[in-house]
Amino acid sequence: MIRRRFLIYFLILSAITITATVAFETWSFRRAINHSLDQNLLFARSVARVVGGLVDAEKAQLTRLLDAGTKPDIDKKALAAELAAVRATTLDQDGVALFDQTRQLIAADANPAGLPPSDVLLALLRRAEKSKQPVVTDLWKGLDKHPRIAIAQGRTTGEGEAKKWTAAVLYLRLDAPNFQRVFSYFLVNDQSRLQLLDSIGVALFSTQKDERYISAVHGTYFTDKVRLGGEAQMQCHSCHVKGHNDGGHEANNRETEITTVAPVPGTEWTVTVREGTQRLYAPMVETVYASTALVCLIFGCFVGFYLLLSRRVLRPMRQLTETANALVLEHGAAVHGHDEFSQLANSIEAIRVKKGTVVPIKPDAPVHSVRTSQPIQPLLDIRQNLMGLAEGVAASKAVSSVLLHLRGGPLGSDFFSAHGITLRAEGSMAELLESVAGGRAQVPVADLEARGIALEDTHGTKLFYVQRISVPDTLQGELWIGVPEASESVSRLIGPTMAVIGGQVQSLVERSLLYEQLRLEQEHKNRMLRHLFEAEAEERKHIAREIHDETSQELTALALQLETIPSDGLPEVEAQLNKAKDLVKRILDGINRLVRRLRPAVLDDMGLVEAVRATGQNIITSAGLKFTLDVEGGDIAVPKDVENTVYRVFQEAATNIVRHAQAKKVTMRLHIEGRSRGEGGRLMGWIEDDGKGMDPALLTTTAPRPRWGLLGMRERIVQMGGTVEFETSPGGGLRIVFDVPFHG
Repeated sequence: MIRRRFLIYFLILSAITITATVAFETWSFRRAINHSLDQNLLFARSVARVVGGLVDAEKAQLTRLLDAGTKPDIDKKALAAELAAVRATTLDQDGVALFDQTRQLIAADANPAGLPPSDVLLALLRRAEKSKQPVVTDLWKGLDKHPRIAIAQGRTTGEGEAKKWTAAVLYLRLDAPNFQRVFSYFLVNDQSRLQLLDSIGVALFSTQKDERYISAVHGTYFTDKVRLGGEAQMQCHSCHVKGHNDGGHEANNRETEITTVAPVPGTEWTVTVREGTQRLYAPMVETVYASTALVCLIFGCFVGFYLLLSRRVLRPMRQLTETANALVLEHGAAVHGHDEFSQLANSIEAIRVKKGTVVPIKPDAPVHSVRTSQPIQPLLDIRQNLMGLAEGVAASKAVSSVLLHLRGGPLGSDFFSAHGITLRAEGSMAELLESVAGGRAQVPVADLEARGIALEDTHGTKLFYVQRISVPDTLQGELWIGVPEASESVSRLIGPTMAVIGGQVQSLVERSLLYEQLRLEQEHKNRMLRHLFEAEAEERKHIAREIHDETSQELTALALQLETIPSDGLPEVEAQLNKAKDLVKRILDGINRLVRRLRPAVLDDMGLVEAVRATGQNIITSAGLKFTLDVEGGDIAVPKDVENTVYRVFQEAATNIVRHAQAKKVTMRLHIEGRSRGEGGRLMGWIEDDGKGMDPALLTTTAPRPRWGLLGMRERIVQMGGTVEFETSPGGGLRIVFDVPFHG
């Protein structure tokens, strides 16, 4: 049982450890990926800002070109010179042009590119006329077949009939060194791609040269997504061409990628950074492998620990249990328990009851120990026992659910326990169950639902068999056993089975009541004994005070009176006076010793420790024995009743040692624990001598010559709620070990 339980604990602990490790690695994996994605987004935005700055720099040249084109009375030669000067200051010095409001060319310096295609040019001028900000075209190719874009800005001058509109256009060649140099400052690995897309998804630039100036895969989708305020990062497939197959057709290699998109300020362009998930997840996969190895190592350590525990602990414990069980069974005792620990405890208890001693521990030096029983404790909470009984019935394969409802008796209030089914109701569940049962032996589940009881997790329960439970004048209730279906075999066997279970419930309640009555009677006996010992102590104190205050003082007066009687010089008279004086002195010494034994004043004045030390010196040391007292926690206050009990135990033990033990040395140790955290303190100690020991059989009241002094010690300790053990071994003397709790 213990081996199985440890195996379950081991499996649970392993599952928790593995789950926690996997959860932590998943969290770390997700966080690392998010960090990488954030870095990609920051990189894309940085590139977009640089490209936006490049466009802004070109806008300044547009303003200069418009200033020249809108000057009044400027001749063509001067205008051509101004266009050439502006072209020389642009990024690629590729070309500039001026157009009027009728879309007619005013002047141009655009060789070798020539003018943009008409559809591109007209769309550009229409957008420039409607916008106050510069606008850019999508990709187009000039007369020299080089890819370009154009940037245009319009300006309106004059008023009324003199009002006119002028547009300035400059070119930007995309494969020119100056434009390509802008992107050379951004480092991208071979597995990732950086692209600049126009409004229709054409790659104005790409780190993959074979993708430049063509429509990028999903490019329009990305740019539209960002333009409409969509996600800046999304997962997609890479459909770019990786090579050609043997048939000459293009072959696509689809790979999952994470695409990060950032808009370029002031334009309709977008910057995209595309990275394959295989590379993104590669470091995380290595971490997962390392974590898996760690989990395997932890699991292996757990397995080794379990095997070591099973071999070094569980196996010897099982052997010890089997030995104890064999000893008990040999004397006719029965052992009941659920695991090795409980069986061992029951075995030792049975041995104590049968023989009054514990089996020898060491063959060469057997030690006999008699331990007094503590006050009888009540059974475990009866509600827990009833729930355990119902749970055991529900574990049967033929039973799908169990309900147990009891009221009255030791339960105090209504008791309700459900296993294998969940019931919910508005109001008192007990009253509803009583009304549904109504003395019937069978109750369909539908009747419960009709009375307002909601059923959940029924595990297939269709019918309940009901058994009435009754303990006269004590307890009433019902046992409900649910089954999936009412077959003939179940109906034939369920009646006797439920009668047996009902009898177990009644027996459990009756035993609980008997134990409670026995506990109350023992508490009453302990209170009576305590009262008796307190009365004895008070009477001892009273007698000691009377002897000290009256008899001792009168004898002292008599001694003084004898001192005043003259001897008249007669030797015989003086001898008789001296004899009378010696007799009075011996009587006073005996009275003082008697007073100290009845109630030493040091116990009231200095406390338990000093009283024990003084008594040890008076009884033990004066008899020629060596006495040693060791105290831990001597500065902690001890209740008066505990002080008196322990002192009387020591006094009786010291007297017995001097009279019977033939010892040479006596040792006493006291360990006092104060109250802490709401718990009472306690006093533990032991008294040991090196005398001839004692036969444990003398500690029973049925012995021919019982040791009434030791039995009195036991009664004093037990009535204080403590325990005491008498341990002896041949040639090893006697040891008295006690433990007394503080009350109040």
